[in-house]
Amino acid sequence: TSLILSFNKITGTVPPGIANLSNLELLHLHDNRLQGTVPRLALKGQTKSSFIADCGSPSEFDSPLDCPDCTMCCNSQQECDVTTATKDFGLWAGVVMGLVFGFLCLVLLASLLQRKGLYQCFSLKSDAYD
Repeated sequence: TSLILSFNKITGTVPPGIANLSNLELLHLHDNRLQGTVPRLALKGQTKSSFIADCGSPSEFDSPLDCPDCTMCCNSQQECDVTTATKDFGLWAGVVMGLVFGFLCLVLLASLLQRKGLYQCFSLKSDAYD
């Protein structure tokens, strides 16, 4: 399902009920005079042009439309840019945190083995061949 309302000079805010459109695949709200925050949406089959709004700078208002789920943001000069950085950040933060946690666990394990004298059991050096 598509909802294309761009280039209509619509004013006001985006109604919260738009988030209830569960079969929405395409939403274009750019080149209007909308303000505020766009409700969180879960668009199906998302592409870089699935959700376009006036969330870029410069804006006709003091601050551009707040659109956390937009795939593309347009500004008052009708220039549009794909937005990806905010969505990828959570994934990369999780990967980095997992790697740091794993490294700290290995350091702790090596420290415990060395204290118990078990480190020699896992050593690659062998005195049997000397």
